[in-house]
Amino acid sequence: MARKRSLDVEKYEEILVEERDRLRTELKRIEDKAAGRDRLHSDQAGQDFDEPGGDAATETVERAQSMAVGASLREQLEEVLAALEKIENGTYGICDACGKPITKKRLSVLPWATLCKECRANLSTM
Repeated sequence: MARKRSLDVEKYEEILVEERDRLRTELKRIEDKAAGRDRLHSDQAGQDFDEPGGDAATETVERAQSMAVGASLREQLEEVLAALEKIENGTYGICDACGKPITKKRLSVLPWATLCKECRANLSTM
C-alpha cells in the first residue's frame, strides 16, 4: 500500500504569504526609485537632472538597474502567487511536468517550486 506523504501546506502558505508581502514592498520601493520617487533621495534625484553638470547619466544607469531588479522581483512574485494559487487548488507540491510530489527538502529551499528536482535538471540540460 502506498504511503501518503504529509506536507504541512499551512506552513508553506505562511512562508509564501510572507514572501509575497516582502516582494510587494521591495517592488514598490524599487519602482519608486526607478521612477525618481525615492523618498530618501527624491530632492537630490530631481536636482541631478536640473543642475548643470549634474550626473544625469549615473542616475539613468541607476534607474535602469532598478528596473532590471524590479523585473526580477515581479517574476519571483508571479511564481509566489502561482504557488499560493496551487495551495488553493490543492495541487501545491506536485510537479507541473511529471505529476510526482516535489520533495519537502526542495520546497523548504524554494517554496514556490513548480518542478521536482529531476524535471528541473532535465529542463536545464535542454
